[in-house]
Amino acid sequence: MVAVVWMWVYALLVVIILLLLGIILFSGGGIIRRRRLLSEIGSLRREVQRLQDANEALRGSVGVGTKERTESFGNLFEMVKDLEGLRCAIGGSSACQRVLSDKYGVKSGPELLERILAAQPGMDPIAKRKFADELLVGEIGRSILRSLDGGARLEKAASDAGVPVSVSRTHVTILQNLGYLDTHLKLTDRGRKALA
Repeated sequence: MVAVVWMWVYALLVVIILLLLGIILFSGGGIIRRRRLLSEIGSLRREVQRLQDANEALRGSVGVGTKERTESFGNLFEMVKDLEGLRCAIGGSSACQRVLSDKYGVKSGPELLERILAAQPGMDPIAKRKFADELLVGEIGRSILRSLDGGARLEKAASDAGVPVSVSRTHVTILQNLGYLDTHLKLTDRGRKALA
């Protein structure tokens, strides 16, 4: 009888050990889950490395950090800053007028615009001109130029541009000061080029 009891005790102990092993291996903290997580971590590390390599390749193809590219961006930013300053100076900013006069030696007008564009010799002249036209004339200015070129009065040009007459007068003043319009509100060659 004692042998039968010990056999049941051993069988019970074997069942308990098997249950504990099952819990360890197949539950949330088991070896199988750990292996799966390790393989997932490895695949994520490979993906991160692949993305880093692609990022380095893209940086190399764009030329980030190269001296020529940095210099060309610097020249472009300098030109944009000066064109913005010119627009502010024509709008009445004495600080912008002073900075540009000190830098280029002339007052606001077509000659200053030409000097700003000439200060960047490494850039394409047509691209510089288009860029300056876009920044200084804008869509409202082009609409006003088109209307005035068609013989419309200033009020009609303002209506066509969708702005109040006071705003269109400000734009006309800027366009005249930069040489896009003459004093009789007729387009100059520069004004016609801005419309092209």
